[in-house]
Amino acid sequence: MPLENEKFAISEAIDFINGVQQNPETVQSVFKLKTNLPPSVRIQQGSRVMYLNNSLIEKGICNGTIGIVTDFDKDTQSVQVAFCVQSTIVHCWVPKHTSYFYASGQKASRTQFPLQNSFALTIHKTQGLTLQNATISLNNIFSPGQAYVAISRCPSWNSLNISALHKAAFTTDPDVVREYERLYHIAEQTLPINYS
Repeated sequence: MPLENEKFAISEAIDFINGVQQNPETVQSVFKLKTNLPPSVRIQQGSRVMYLNNSLIEKGICNGTIGIVTDFDKDTQSVQVAFCVQSTIVHCWVPKHTSYFYASGQKASRTQFPLQNSFALTIHKTQGLTLQNATISLNNIFSPGQAYVAISRCPSWNSLNISALHKAAFTTDPDVVREYERLYHIAEQTLPINYS
């Protein structure tokens, strides 16, 4: 991506266990189970990012909302992001956030921007979103219904591009099939009519 005045930053997480600062690479295997804040994030104008918590829910920005970095203030350590929320642009400054938790029974914390570089999304993160255009890979689907969720994110077939497709992607949960069969059997029965 082109840079304006070398204005970019790699924000490394600030991690602590029992008040002792840790190397984010060393503790990532434990911390990733406790917080979704990333160990590092590249911040620069034009970067596509995903918001990672619900602290801006009053503005319609929640975990999974996608935005574009428009500015970065190195002095205040905050990032300006333009989020597309319900067909409007919400422009706001995002400061660093500290997540507190216990890791292996010890008090721990991670301070980082609640942002993740996001040039691609998992199917789980897109659930509930409407995407104007999407390219999806249906190659390594591991859960029934994921393919349906992926292909139903776009408002029309013309805005969907399937880059990889495997027939095993279209699996159905056997419990769901049994439930539909049960309901179908009930619907076939005639309702009793009471003429009293």
